Amino acid sequence: MTMTQPDEQEGRRDQAQTPPSERPQKAAWIGLLFAIGVCLAVVLMVLAPFSSVILLAVVAAGLIRPSYRRLAEALNGHRRGAAVLICVLLLVVLMVPLFLIAQRVSKEALGIYEISTTQLTEGGLRDMLEQRQDQIDQINRVLEPLGTTFTVDRVSDLLGTLGLRIGGFFYKQGVALAGHLVRFVFGFIFWVVIVYYLLVDGRVFGRWFEDTLPLPVDEQRLVAERFLEMASSLVVGNGVAAVIQGVAGAVAFWALGLNGAVLWGVVMALLAFIPVVGISLIFIPFTIILLIAGETARAVVLFVLLTIVAAVVEYWLKPLLVGRRAQMHTLLVFLSLIGGAVAFGAVGLLLGPLTMTAFLTLSEIYRERYRPFLSGLGPEKRSEI
Repeated sequence: MTMTQPDEQEGRRDQAQTPPSERPQKAAWIGLLFAIGVCLAVVLMVLAPFSSVILLAVVAAGLIRPSYRRLAEALNGHRRGAAVLICVLLLVVLMVPLFLIAQRVSKEALGIYEISTTQLTEGGLRDMLEQRQDQIDQINRVLEPLGTTFTVDRVSDLLGTLGLRIGGFFYKQGVALAGHLVRFVFGFIFWVVIVYYLLVDGRVFGRWFEDTLPLPVDEQRLVAERFLEMASSLVVGNGVAAVIQGVAGAVAFWALGLNGAVLWGVVMALLAFIPVVGISLIFIPFTIILLIAGETARAVVLFVLLTIVAAVVEYWLKPLLVGRRAQMHTLLVFLSLIGGAVAFGAVGLLLGPLTMTAFLTLSEIYRERYRPFLSGLGPEKRSEI
């Protein structure tokens, strides 16, 4: 076995780093692009199970980076030490409360299942309906032109069936949430690990993308800047607003003695990301239910309190926190939030608007920089591009 001489190694290294003097043949281009496409498909399949965690880590690292840089400077340039301190802080501040909330939500979901499958299917429901026979008669007089009437038995059956379906839904969600608590812990730790490496080696990853992607560097940075602006808008502005409305909803439910205060608070916090309607999707139906049950005082307090909270947060606090950083029309934000949630679940509340932001930014780049160039070409020259 022969050893390669150092001069020969240097020559080979220089030859590998020297740009080719001849243009690669068409077959080489096709082969390379095919190989890249196959490898990219496999890489995407490998990363698909972690896509939501990676997305959240990228957003978190982008938002934390200014604080990370200041902390690293305070530690005399020790970037890894600064990243470790930030990750430990994330574990303590976020993981413990989220774990406790997840436990509580799973218990309350199972409690709602028990209530909906016992109280709504036993004699208590029929007794309540018989006491409100006058209201049922009034409803029947209104519905008489439509040829529809309600009896105590019919309403009892309808509410009992509805209660079973609602209870079954919350039972499945509660069992799933309880069963995924361990997975949640590992996923959170995995997220923190990704955030650590993005903070420490983020510049390396950024340079690799800038050198690899076909877009010019300034256009890539424009997309990244808009991306982080929308992420900041969602996390800082909408996130804070959602937490405030969720906590206010949970406190209101608890103070009024309604079941599942923490569960409905979490649901309202998620719905608070949706513009215009938000938490009204929860407190308005509960207000109607309380009115039907004859709890007029509690219904009025619930409606007035949460309406004031939603109005103050949506029309004063959220614009103050978000400002014009979102740079997206309210309709597009609404559609991207709803569509993202339907397509990708809870993470779609973040993925939908971010993807829409990237699309609009790329469209703007095309309209301002590429379309004028292409529109000035004739059909012959366009075909050459």
